[in-house]
Amino acid sequence: MGISFLTILCCFLVTGYSQAVDRWAQVVNWDGVSHWSRYMITQPGYQGPNSLPVPRIGNGSSDSSFAFAVTGNLHFSSGDNTQNIAVYANYSLVKDMVSIDLLWMPYEHYVMSQDIKDKRHVFTPFYNSHSTIGDIHFNTTFQLLNNWRKSIHLALRAGYRFPSGSGFGAARYTDGPGYHFDLSIGKPFKNSPLKWISMIGFYVWQIESDSHNQNDAFLFGSGFEWNKRSLKLQTSIAGYIGYLKEKGDKPVVFRANMEKRISQTSLVFGFQQGLNDFDYSSVEIGAKYNFRWKNKILAKQQM
Repeated sequence: MGISFLTILCCFLVTGYSQAVDRWAQVVNWDGVSHWSRYMITQPGYQGPNSLPVPRIGNGSSDSSFAFAVTGNLHFSSGDNTQNIAVYANYSLVKDMVSIDLLWMPYEHYVMSQDIKDKRHVFTPFYNSHSTIGDIHFNTTFQLLNNWRKSIHLALRAGYRFPSGSGFGAARYTDGPGYHFDLSIGKPFKNSPLKWISMIGFYVWQIESDSHNQNDAFLFGSGFEWNKRSLKLQTSIAGYIGYLKEKGDKPVVFRANMEKRISQTSLVFGFQQGLNDFDYSSVEIGAKYNFRWKNKILAKQQM
């Protein structure tokens, strides 16, 4: 009796899996030979919210702080609701000149509808996956033309995305590297904590395609920043525009962020709304800690 039950159960599972594979083959129009990875669409419009994000806009300055932050993120979209933890770190190599920063998503949870799975060509074995690990983003920022800081702030940033994330078959991450270069500008308003900020550059990422190995995009952004004492506010519109004709490689987002400093700790709040090729409304809440150990070391050396 037990053996018969197990045999029936195995047949049922095999039949169900076979039907799911047939559905995937029909959706992607499988040629019966090519590996399933060739049918993944590695464009931001067909990926999770953290796969190919629009780089955060710079303000023309190198961040001279030594800080560590952890936030929780909620991404809402029709057919794909995602939650993730984000870890940030910043370190100043040369005060007011060179800084490095890092972003990593150590955990991401998601629930996708069948329609979204079909649209993104999610491979059958990943249909029931609900969690993954994200990529690591690493940036280096160089302050430029410090002699002009009274009238304008300029900074050059070089960023690289390490393909450390999983979930390629679930269309959560691309399993390929990417990089970007951008020049950020900050124009202070006279006798005011408000300044206009903007960035311009290019963004490149590896893609799955028979005719192209990568997509090259024009990176842009503009907005305003208000920074006085313990409160920092920033609003901007940013995005990048890929050169391929396929839909999904031109994400544009609106962002509003607030940072409230309380001694060495800051409370972080953020909102992001996708405007094009990014179908998510996102909320971010967390805390940042600013270390002061460098100042203590200098004080001991001077004693």
